[in-house]
Amino acid sequence: MKPVSEPTAEARGVRVGKYLVTGRIGKGGMGMVYRGLDEALDRPVAIKTLNQEGSLDADSRRRFEIEAKAAALLQHPNIVIVYELGEDRGVPYIAMELLSGDDLETLLRGGEPLSLGEKLEAMAQVCRGLGFAHEHGIVHRDVKPSNIRLLDDGTAKIMDFGIAKLGATHLTKTGMMVGTVHYMSPEQVRGRSLDGRSDVFSVGVILYELLTGERPFRGEGATQVLYKIVNEEPPPLDPGAFGEVGPRVCATVARALAKDREARQPTAAALADDLHALADDVQRQAGTPPASALDALAEARALLRQGSVPPAIARLRAACQANPEFLEARRALRAAVREQKSRLQPPAPAPQGYPELEATFLPSATRLEPETELQPTLFLGGARPAGATRRPSLARRAWLWAAVVVAAAVLVAGSALVLLRPPRASAPLRLSVRSQPVGASVLVDGRDSGVVTNGELLLAPPVPQQVVLTFRKVGHRDETRAVALPLQPGEGISVTLEASQPMLRLRTDPPGAGVTVDGERVAGTTPLELALDPGREHRLVASLDGYLAQEVRIAAGDTRAQLDLPLPKLAPPGAVAVASSYPLDVLWHGKPLARGTLSPRVSVPGGRQVLTLAAPAVFLRSEATVDVPSGGEVTIEAPALGRLNVRASPDNCEVFVDGAFVDYPPILDRPAAVGHHTIGFRWPDGRRSEQPGDIQAGAPTFVFGRKEKE
Repeated sequence: MKPVSEPTAEARGVRVGKYLVTGRIGKGGMGMVYRGLDEALDRPVAIKTLNQEGSLDADSRRRFEIEAKAAALLQHPNIVIVYELGEDRGVPYIAMELLSGDDLETLLRGGEPLSLGEKLEAMAQVCRGLGFAHEHGIVHRDVKPSNIRLLDDGTAKIMDFGIAKLGATHLTKTGMMVGTVHYMSPEQVRGRSLDGRSDVFSVGVILYELLTGERPFRGEGATQVLYKIVNEEPPPLDPGAFGEVGPRVCATVARALAKDREARQPTAAALADDLHALADDVQRQAGTPPASALDALAEARALLRQGSVPPAIARLRAACQANPEFLEARRALRAAVREQKSRLQPPAPAPQGYPELEATFLPSATRLEPETELQPTLFLGGARPAGATRRPSLARRAWLWAAVVVAAAVLVAGSALVLLRPPRASAPLRLSVRSQPVGASVLVDGRDSGVVTNGELLLAPPVPQQVVLTFRKVGHRDETRAVALPLQPGEGISVTLEASQPMLRLRTDPPGAGVTVDGERVAGTTPLELALDPGREHRLVASLDGYLAQEVRIAAGDTRAQLDLPLPKLAPPGAVAVASSYPLDVLWHGKPLARGTLSPRVSVPGGRQVLTLAAPAVFLRSEATVDVPSGGEVTIEAPALGRLNVRASPDNCEVFVDGAFVDYPPILDRPAAVGHHTIGFRWPDGRRSEQPGDIQAGAPTFVFGRKEKE
């Protein structure tokens, strides 16, 4: 976001809540972000407002509120601190810490380069913050470079929890994808349920981009990018580019970018451990900076204090070139370069006010003595109430003083009763709930809480002295616990669930395959023990990269104890070029390889393959069997086009081609794929008729539908 100069003195006095607005920082995702001052604490703040540009509808308000609550619940050194979520005259705002430094997006797109150790250390900090969020049941879901700020002291801060998921709270309409396209995980693209491993994948994308300067999944548009995220591997990293730790760096990034989340690092904290170890090894190999480099850093800092920025930058550049892993010098250099750019930038005309705020936050000029307006505000992190933003009239102030005196007397009189009354919890109680195996639903006093293990349960105040928790998972017996509250700090509830149905041991050759049962992914990889309901049929699919997925159906009543499933190795991929005069889709085993593409070229495993060609606009859906050469290319032709003409008597009917509604007759010279088609007719009284339609290349086909008499 591009900074904007401070307003003139005439524009001062504009407030959002209790905060004095001192300048604009830039435009955020849902509104404007301002620089502000908490005068009571003499503390600078960033104020994020949800204004008309960001929409004031219920969904936007909810997302805005979740961003504040998510960050406020997460007091961690690597997560931005939120001071207050408030509302001023109907407009929500968030007050948060004002961060120095640059976001990773700025550094990637033209700022000072980062050293290998600094890249690894920064992303390790990001993973520490994400790991803390995941432990509290919050998945960020939009981890990207612009949401990571690298401060001048090297601290990395995660920002913008606006599309986070807290516990079982969904913030988007059903079926809506949220997140930034290039950094989405495969399961996020597919619209599946997310856990912390989705954020791990996003971190892997950023790591790849930091290390190579290129995003791992690139395309001409969002559709291509999303397809590659789900179906294609990124270009491999070059281990030789990263010195002695190169092989480990490449393996760490490749694991984070695994399509199957079961194959990734199990948690963000585990990825943080790997990255910290790599960063430590890089620093250990670099050694302690020589005395000359330390002297150059001290001289540069002295020059910066004197205002001599260019010579300070020259000394810091020389120190960094001679000692690439001298992190203190690199951080000082970035701060100095940012200071120099600020000085060289011509001053923008000082704004005469904040027009976008004046319509909302400033009082009407025609009201000389307005009454004080008090707005309900949710305060987070111990922030003090802002109080009235305007001074009341003299008569009203006298009334307020009288009210204060009366209230004080009531408080003094009631203090003894308050002291004698047992304390009641005024904040939600958070309970960690875990089970083995994971994924059990948690019922509170017999009611489904919407929380599954391993997660966190929130009990709203007033918190009872005891709750009954029931853990329920398909294929296992319920486990019920009576829990006395509150628990000791750090204590949680953990249970082991006993299988209630016969177990099937599934083994694959080779092992390590992911498994779905009736379309639902099972945690872990083969060999696995599965609890199946013997009273119904089940569909098992085992898949492993580089091998052909295998599907098995277990019939009702089949209680076998073990199933061995060989996975045939896929031949090296080849290419199939489809020559067509019209856009079409190409599918392989139901998976789309091309969408609406003219003469598409797709990659499939070598050997005999069956591709589906589909183009609804010309009534095409046909299968093509292709012998694909491993490492080579074969060309096939899509069906040519003819012309379809349809009339009917009477003509007040609907016309269908191969079961899909097309139009009302007459239909004239409609392009259609060569081949046999079925033309259907349906009249308003429900009577139907069907006629064959054999389309010939380049020739018209005429079909006449007649309503049969009763």
